[in-house]
Amino acid sequence: MASREDHSSIIAKADIEVRDRFEALKLEKFRKLVRHANQKAPYYTRLIKQRGINVETCTPADFPVLTKAMLMANFDDIVTDPRLSKQLVADFLTQSSDPKDLLFKQYTVMHTSGTSGEVGYFLTKAADQRRSFSGMLRQRKTMNRGARRWPIKGIRRLRMAFYGATGGHYAGVTMVARMQRGIARLLLKAEAFEVNSPLPSIVDQLNVFQPDFLFGYTTALKILGEQQRQGILNITPVTIAATGEMVTKEDVKFLSESFGAVPVHNIYACTEHMSMGFANPDHQTMTLTDSNLIFEFFDDHSIVTNLYNYTMPLIRYRMSDILRPVSSKGAHPIVIESLVGRCEQMPAFINSRGETDFISPHTINEIFVKGVTRFQMQIIGETSFRFPICVETTLSSEERSTAVIAVEQRLREILLQKGLSNVTFEVPIVEEIPLNQRTRKFQLIVDNKSQMDSE
Repeated sequence: MASREDHSSIIAKADIEVRDRFEALKLEKFRKLVRHANQKAPYYTRLIKQRGINVETCTPADFPVLTKAMLMANFDDIVTDPRLSKQLVADFLTQSSDPKDLLFKQYTVMHTSGTSGEVGYFLTKAADQRRSFSGMLRQRKTMNRGARRWPIKGIRRLRMAFYGATGGHYAGVTMVARMQRGIARLLLKAEAFEVNSPLPSIVDQLNVFQPDFLFGYTTALKILGEQQRQGILNITPVTIAATGEMVTKEDVKFLSESFGAVPVHNIYACTEHMSMGFANPDHQTMTLTDSNLIFEFFDDHSIVTNLYNYTMPLIRYRMSDILRPVSSKGAHPIVIESLVGRCEQMPAFINSRGETDFISPHTINEIFVKGVTRFQMQIIGETSFRFPICVETTLSSEERSTAVIAVEQRLREILLQKGLSNVTFEVPIVEEIPLNQRTRKFQLIVDNKSQMDSE
């Protein structure tokens, strides 16, 4: 009869074998991606030749880091379809605000400025998305642990509501658009609700829709939680998922109690790689979904290699997210401390009725105007702000003026939609937008009211 120590040793050995097979499979995927990039993406063809990289034996360490700025500067040579170009994607985003629209009826296009403030374009097609989904399925048991059966009676489509930015090619609403097509629409009735709409109208719509599954930005969901507690919102979701912002244990408790002790999940996702992780039941740690992602951890940033996106290979892509592993090195799955989420100040202004209202940072973050590379909202009063922008250096004087006019028009639309048309602003073109002097990080929204008052 085997001793307890022998039994533990057998289990440990089995775990190591599983981990080694998993890592070997990922390395095989990586080299397949590299071979594809070498054949189809001139940027990588040059890089592989210059560095003398052997595509049959290479590892991520053989490649340099790729930043968003480098990605955008080399966009035309990184995408693997020669029909695609930075100019073409910019034109597409200028003409289309419907996330269901596909470029060449084939490519899903998303954009973001992110916490870096720099605009980035990210593309995938159906084959990329299938690879991503199959990787997610491999961790299905882990993701579903502790989950309870949904108490949904009868045979019907599940109703899913997304509360976030909806008027463009953004990650969250793009996922909803995917669920409204193909086989998914037979199982789910997915609807998106605009976070920048007046709250009463959203409450009315959700009361009619009655979602089974509610997901969206953490702060926005907490606002709905307050409405639920006051009896204004009356919905009975069986599960809630918060994403896009930091989620604390207090947030989980508040949301769960607001909607009748339902499970609340914290999902870690981004535009570049979509789903990247999920909170564990302790709400102190997260498990990374790394079947199709290779993570590298540093003190002030992370590097991620995407193994499923063959349209736009992202090898050793630098992200500002700080991920701190708590599992042993080489462990599978990778467990990290709960993500220190992307936190931005919620800009508040006083409307014409003397009431305070808010604009979601995500609404500001997702502004897209062709030729604009970076921007920032600087609040200077209760009814005013500055919105400096950086533009591409190749723009003519006329194109620079057109970019300013387009940004002004988008800001007016956002303010009008929220009932804040009394708020005034200016849009100057600047050479650069400095980092926060204390944190040395970029801030999308800055409150300069106190500074203006002192002057």
